Amino acid sequence: MPSTRTAAAKPKVGRPKTGTTQERHAQFLAQALELFMTEGVARTSIARIAATCGVSTRTIYERYSNKDALLIAALKHMVEQDVRAMTNLEQLADPSLATVLTHIGRLMLKKVLEPRMVSFFRIAISEVSHLPELARAVKEVGPERIYQMLANIFKTYADKGELPQLNFMRAAESYCELLIAGPRHKALFGVQEADWDAEAHIAFVVQLFLRGLHGMEQK
Repeated sequence: MPSTRTAAAKPKVGRPKTGTTQERHAQFLAQALELFMTEGVARTSIARIAATCGVSTRTIYERYSNKDALLIAALKHMVEQDVRAMTNLEQLADPSLATVLTHIGRLMLKKVLEPRMVSFFRIAISEVSHLPELARAVKEVGPERIYQMLANIFKTYADKGELPQLNFMRAAESYCELLIAGPRHKALFGVQEADWDAEAHIAFVVQLFLRGLHGMEQK
């Protein structure tokens, strides 16, 4: 008989027993992505994912042709959830663009600086040269979705006369770079200051960015 200690150490894995097929599949994708993020793409096999998620390798291959296809699907699922959270602005009464950008900035920065996401960025940097098609797919389902969402927001405010008409996609890319690049770089190399203030960083970026956009009206 196994000891109580051994039994308690076993992780709770496997296919969820309740919920719709769609909900069970969403949980499977989340579990698979967690493995990719914590153990690395190269070290995470289909067999490992199957064992952790409580499904057969045949079940996985019936839906996904290979590991890269599964990774892309898992990333896409995560990004779609994140985009929905970023655009869920119903609780903001008649929001200014600064309020919207602050709200989105908090969600983006929190996601980018999650320890598991930092680990995934490190893995991606080391493996991108071996998987160029994966890098392209990640760009399509990740940053480009966020850029398009922001570009649509900027156009909405420009159409109301609150922003100049400009290259909205380029503006979206610039906002994300201002917001994310520095903190992510420091997190990747473990050099983030202990007293770094995320809220102060977001407020500075939003103010700098909006002043820059409005300054373009003068030209």
